[in-house]
Parts: sequence; C-alpha cells; structure tokens
Amino acid sequence: MQIANSFVSELSLLSFAWRPHISSHQFICAIIESCSFRMKRTNAGSSQTQVPASCTALLEAPPPSPLARQTCGMATVNLQTQQRHYCFRALCCKGPPPPRPEYDLVCIGLSGSGKTSLLSQLCSESPENIVSTTGFSIKAVPFQNAILNVKELGGADNIRKYWSRYYQGSQGVIFVLDSASSEDDLETARNELHSALQHPQLCTLPFLILANHQDKPAARSVQEIKKYFELEPLARGKRWILKPCSLDDMEAVKDSFSLLINLLEERDFEPSRM
Repeated sequence: MQIANSFVSELSLLSFAWRPHISSHQFICAIIESCSFRMKRTNAGSSQTQVPASCTALLEAPPPSPLARQTCGMATVNLQTQQRHYCFRALCCKGPPPPRPEYDLVCIGLSGSGKTSLLSQLCSESPENIVSTTGFSIKAVPFQNAILNVKELGGADNIRKYWSRYYQGSQGVIFVLDSASSEDDLETARNELHSALQHPQLCTLPFLILANHQDKPAARSVQEIKKYFELEPLARGKRWILKPCSLDDMEAVKDSFSLLINLLEERDFEPSRM
C-alpha cells in the first residue's frame, strides 16, 4: 500500500513537467526512481519534498536530435549530452528468461536395469504408471539449465539388435546397468556397452553410465564395475562418467545428469550421420 500511494503521489508531482519528447517508458521509470528516492528519505526520517536530480535532469533536458540518440534495449543514450537514463529493469521491464538449450540423448541398457523408472522419476511421474519399455519411448526431462530429450530403447534380447537404428541424431548417451544382476547379465551389459562405445555414431559422444540398484545387498561398487567393464583402457580419450545410483537417492541421480549436461555444454555437438 505504501508503494502504491507513493506511486500516485509522484505521478501527480511529476506530471507538470511532462515534455513531448519524453516517452511514456522514460516517464514511468522517472516516477519509479522518484518513489524509491522518497521512500529512502522517509525511512531516514526526512519529510522534505524533493525530486531526485536524475529525474529533474530527465524532465528538464531539451529534446535531443534524432541523429544524436541511440536506443539499445533497456537504456536510452543521448550521445550529444552523454546523459544516460536507466530504468529499474527488475520492477518494470523484465523480459522473459532465455530459452534453455535442448539436447537429444539415447538411453540404453538391458531389461530390468531401471531405465524407465529413473527417467519417470526425473519427470515427476507417478511410480504406479511405470511399465517397462518394449520398443522405445521419448521423454523430455527438464533441468534448470537444459532440457534433455531422452529416447529410451527397450532392452529385451529381440530389441537390442535394432538399437543402432535409433542412434542417429544423438548428442549424448545414457547407459543404465543393474549393479546387482547375475554374472551372465553383467557380461551381456558389458558387451553392449563396449559395442556402444565403439559405434561410429556414438564413439565421439559423452557417456553417462549409471550403476543402478545400489540399494540392493548384492550391488557391486563403482570400482568393481569400472574394473569389470574395463572402462579405463576401453574409454581412454572419450568423455564418460560412471556414477552409482538408486531410486532412493534421486538427488544423486540429478547431480549425475548435471555432470552430463556440463559435458554437452562444452562444445556444440554435430550429430553423426551415416
């Protein structure tokens, strides 16, 4: 209420000084600045009626010639007199936020590794509606600084042979493995990861490798996974991140995706084309 009353008061006080060459945008900004100035003086115990010097300079300045004035975004600069008038952008002129960049990712892993559950949780979907992906699905996963369009591919035996048909246009890879799976399934996951790391359309892309189901008693540690999958020699020179995860700690999952976004932002990736 104090701000509203102050605004009306300043409008009455400054309206006498209106000049044809002053735009309504400049006039409103002068009123806001005067309001702020007066409230500061009131809080300091002064009741004097006074208009800040910047407002007086604006209202009394002669009209500049068209060639001497350059308008640029939030500031009108009079090049003749070098007078600059800035408005309170946060109060009256704040524009929409810049669009977040979008990245196209492919998410692969064996059936039961937890790909669908992780992505659904990141999208704040109800766990009751989660069903395993039999073909492929696409989810837009929002983050504060980016939007990840994730193409999740089913991990069944009869689908994995078609994975490579969906690699084109990808800018990054998410590989999810079950760290508590049997030795046979872990060996299969190892072979699939090796194939993805060496695939012509994926070999230059950043990889986020998630060792899921860390909450299970039989879960292998990240160091065990790294050694068993031979990531150090195989992925040398590539950009990859290996992180543990589980549905019980989604904050850690989000942190892992943030690291992947950092890799994506390092340069503009051109999708490979075969």
